[in-house]
Amino acid sequence: MVLALLAFFYRVRTILTPFLFAVVIAYIFYPLVVLFETRGMSRVRAILLVYTALGTLLGLTLWTVLPKLTSELDDVLRQLPGHFKHWEKVGKDTLSIFRKIKLPDMVQDGLNVIMERLELAIEGLASKITELVMGAFTNLVSLLISPVLAFYLLRDHQAMRARSLQYVPAHYRGEVQEIMGEVNQALNGFFRGQLLVSVFVGVFIYLGLLLLRIPNALFIGFIAGLFDIIPYFGPVLGFIPAATFALLKSPLTVVWVFILFVAANQIENGIISPKIIGERVGLHPLVVIFALFVGGDLMGLVGMLLAVPVAATLRVILDHFLLRRPKSTP
Repeated sequence: MVLALLAFFYRVRTILTPFLFAVVIAYIFYPLVVLFETRGMSRVRAILLVYTALGTLLGLTLWTVLPKLTSELDDVLRQLPGHFKHWEKVGKDTLSIFRKIKLPDMVQDGLNVIMERLELAIEGLASKITELVMGAFTNLVSLLISPVLAFYLLRDHQAMRARSLQYVPAHYRGEVQEIMGEVNQALNGFFRGQLLVSVFVGVFIYLGLLLLRIPNALFIGFIAGLFDIIPYFGPVLGFIPAATFALLKSPLTVVWVFILFVAANQIENGIISPKIIGERVGLHPLVVIFALFVGGDLMGLVGMLLAVPVAATLRVILDHFLLRRPKSTP
């Protein structure tokens, strides 16, 4: 049954995005809903109040930021072809310089192969970056229906959990509830903590790039914060567009941008993440990296975003059955 469910979800993975976003939204909003419920408000009214307050805040933010962000995105897409033609020319000039230098045949052949492959990589990088950015914005469109789905999750999650437990044999229900509680604790720490960390990184990078007078600072800060949700690889993915635009200004600016990203990463890993997320996820870095590769291969960017929560869930289940489950007595 487990294998059949996994095969089914893999088959319909392209339509799962809004449901997955809905789960994330429900996890983030749930503490606020409970807070208003404890003050005597009904569940539905509490959800609507949270939606109204956060919707108003989001609307004001978008009204302020979205025009500039859209303008910068349009500017980035218009400039990319010209920038990559420039770097293609730089690659060809560098290749011609190496060809003029008298080196041993073996070294010369190796340099030729490296430079030709680098040239091909530069030619294809523009389309790949454009595809990646547009793919991220396409997935964000799923957020339009995700709040509706999250509303039903927030309203009916207790009834849905009770109904699901009815399909579990009575002898195992307590054990399943214990596992669900541990999974819920791990995912709570990850979703809410990672959101706050990503917002901090995005704002930090934006302000730093603004001080360095790097063009399209808002767009780069947004991308850096969005990719920072992906552990380990997120800062690298966010640094690439920042370094590209910084290099157009001067090579020294790239160094300053690199220092800025390193500072953001150190503050995140050394101060913010341990206090907000802590050790709730409980995964070794090698496991996280492996999960990210698997998620990226199966579902692309969405798979990388979901890799750590899924791996944390599997870790809880394996820990329970292999390490802590009481052995049956004869």
